[in-house]
Amino acid sequence: MAHPVVGTVIQFIGGSVVRAAGTALVVGIILVLLGVTPWEFAVQPITDPPSWTTSAYFRITVLLLGLAVIWFSLTFNRWSTKQKIIDRLAEDISWAIMNLLNRNLGKIDPDSQFVKDWKRDFENWCARASAKLDNRAFFTRADQLHFDFLGFVDPVEFYQNPELNHLLSILRLKIERLRYVINWSQERYR
Repeated sequence: MAHPVVGTVIQFIGGSVVRAAGTALVVGIILVLLGVTPWEFAVQPITDPPSWTTSAYFRITVLLLGLAVIWFSLTFNRWSTKQKIIDRLAEDISWAIMNLLNRNLGKIDPDSQFVKDWKRDFENWCARASAKLDNRAFFTRADQLHFDFLGFVDPVEFYQNPELNHLLSILRLKIERLRYVINWSQERYR
């Protein structure tokens, strides 16, 4: 990546002269077209406002438009932030499917490093998702508890390793609950 070339003092002064000439040209055009300088034209409506601006209907209309713009800007900002958080949770689900559920199998026996690594990655994933659910602006404490604490877990039998099967059962239920939380949060008005 090439660094931009720093101009000389003459180029800087030349740029200033061009900007000043451009400003003078714009002021001259406005002076010829309107018969007043731009700053006089800008001050005139403030010092001598048109009669229709003092109407009660105009003031109420301006007030309502202002409130509508404020409401829209606050709502849009909240919606976009909420959507980003929900998208990150959906990415966490995809990560769990790609990197936990579809992980290349190593040697799976009771003393294998594969199960220990899988369990560590699974616990880290749970902690990341729970930390995102801790944002009370978009999720309730009930949402977080629903994800964090499981009741009965239906067993899944994929492998000969009972510990890995139990962890996969928990993963299946946590992914399902995280999807519920995402759906609930999208249905909520706040």
